[in-house]
Amino acid sequence: MLNNYFTIRETAKFLNQNITGYVIDEIFAQEKNKLFISLINDAKKDAKMLEYSIEKDNIYLILKDNFSKAKKNYADLLEHANGKEIISVSLYNDDRAINFKLQDEFEMVFTFFSNKANCFLIMNSIIINSFKDKDEYSGKSITDVIPIKVRPEAGKNPDVSIERYLKQNFRIYGELIFKEILFEMKLTGKETMTEAYYDEINKAFSKMDEQLKNPEYILYNKDKGFIFSLIKLGQLKDFETKEFDNINSLVSEYLQKRTREEKIVSIKQNKSDELKKKISIVNKKVQSLMVQLAYSEDSENLKVHGNTILQNMHAINKGDKSFSYELPDGNQTEIKLKENLSPSENAQNYFEKYKKQKASVGILKLKISSMEKETRTLNEELEKINNMEDYKTLIKEEKKTSETKNDETSRFRKFKLNDKYEVWVGKDSASNDLLTRRHSAQNDLWFHVRGASGSHTVLKLNNKKDEVPKEAIYGAASIAAYYSKARKSSSVPVAYCERKFVKKKKGFKEGSVVMEREKVIFVKPGLPANSESE
Repeated sequence: MLNNYFTIRETAKFLNQNITGYVIDEIFAQEKNKLFISLINDAKKDAKMLEYSIEKDNIYLILKDNFSKAKKNYADLLEHANGKEIISVSLYNDDRAINFKLQDEFEMVFTFFSNKANCFLIMNSIIINSFKDKDEYSGKSITDVIPIKVRPEAGKNPDVSIERYLKQNFRIYGELIFKEILFEMKLTGKETMTEAYYDEINKAFSKMDEQLKNPEYILYNKDKGFIFSLIKLGQLKDFETKEFDNINSLVSEYLQKRTREEKIVSIKQNKSDELKKKISIVNKKVQSLMVQLAYSEDSENLKVHGNTILQNMHAINKGDKSFSYELPDGNQTEIKLKENLSPSENAQNYFEKYKKQKASVGILKLKISSMEKETRTLNEELEKINNMEDYKTLIKEEKKTSETKNDETSRFRKFKLNDKYEVWVGKDSASNDLLTRRHSAQNDLWFHVRGASGSHTVLKLNNKKDEVPKEAIYGAASIAAYYSKARKSSSVPVAYCERKFVKKKKGFKEGSVVMEREKVIFVKPGLPANSESE
């Protein structure tokens, strides 16, 4: 639609009326597939900017009153046109191209062909430079690149559909005009051409030509869909309309509206995809935890196995691989044994397993509850984004997402112990270093498990003068123990000190430090109730 012949014809007329007499100050590119042409008119003490886009499905040439050139990251182009006055603007060869006649026999030709839009600087019909593919076109005749077309008279094509007949003989008008002609004729386009249709269609296009000689500039809008037209369209009678004084204002408004809607769709899609990915990850973790929970909840069998072994010690010998016995229902069952353990040691082994699995049930249920809450929150956010239409609100959401992605602290696990204290935990060696060296204050409390590898853990303090309650210290220590190799132990030694006493010496590998003036406490590994971090 933007590169329709009649849109380009109106653009050429508008530019001829509005930039003739202006001088090209500079030509440059600062965005991909866009050319900018700065114009000045000393007599009027005026400056304007032309914006030419060759983006696929977005080819246009518009005049702008306000534009800011970037201070860097731009490229000067087509320098031979600088300082040349624009003598006139017109269609080139009555085709989808606009010609600027410049002083000193120079010309600029802007093409609007979908597959090869370009701007050529020519002299005496020879291309001396171009916006794109300079080496390919330099030295060629412009007529070789844009051959002069002779449009044949519409012929009679028997046994074809009306729709195909229009495309074969009236392609220049475009789909929107085709639909309007069919709408006025009360046809679908699937009908086969007849003698009567030839005359009726030719009359319809003759009438359309007269309308397009004195166009109107109308923007149609319905359900966030925008269509611009140079004539009134009966097929869009239910759409809201806005009329403009000229083609430049119409196209500029259309581009602004469409760009905004595309931005809205893009933001919503990106945010939606991001949330769906998070939901999928959390759901997979929940499924995994449910499997672990089912296994842990079966811990009573381990206790039964231990008791059974003790009750049958007389029938079990060290070195046995298993022990079989009869259940009350008459079925046989088997208990696996470790050959290197005595019967009492095998029983004790089952009792230890029973204790560990039973202890993990509460932790697993807590984690599952937390993740299910996170899933609900993510689903609510997804629904909110999908129902959101306000442009400014969506832009704020995008900015917030961008800031989150660029936030280094998003690389840490974060837990709230209460309204006053928060615990941050590294996820790997790199984030451990980052947390300790860049995202913890001198008086924050730093925790690490004694005798086992684990994550750096920091209790964030808002006021260094406050006395830190024991509950907060033990809570942070439990988190540090949970994110260590000692997670499955019932009591873990955790050392802590002020962050200023944690040192990273020269030559230490990533994540490695030494502590000074540390204290040691014993805690059970665990996460805060209603924890929302992973």
